[in-house]
Amino acid sequence: MFGCGAIITGRRTFDIANGWGGRHPTGAPFFLLTHDPPDRHVGPGSEGTVVTDGIESALEQARAIAGDRDIAVCAASVAQQYLRAGLLDLIHLNLVPVLLGGGVRLFANLEDHPLDLECTRVVESDGVTHLRYRVVR
Repeated sequence: MFGCGAIITGRRTFDIANGWGGRHPTGAPFFLLTHDPPDRHVGPGSEGTVVTDGIESALEQARAIAGDRDIAVCAASVAQQYLRAGLLDLIHLNLVPVLLGGGVRLFANLEDHPLDLECTRVVESDGVTHLRYRVVR
């Protein structure tokens, strides 16, 4: 995600992170997909833009900012929407063996949209395994 040109995220992730104070830790501008815009950390004076008109609009706006750099999708429910629409090319997972007891399952709600994934990279280290998959079309 570091070095990406833009980030698309959802309201739940945004709220958990307290809007990153209006600046995502990677330094990339972010696009918040939501039907209920927050009062803080987006808009003028921040690096965040609210998008209320769907995933295609968010992607179009992110592409305009990112240029030829990658666009990261950072929220399970948002990733599911992009996977169902066939708009994700790569999936990067950082697997940390900690049981949190809650959250949104990344590959839930995809029953009618089977995925064929090709593992293209595995990097193991202490406490985390980094995985990269290409979405096969």
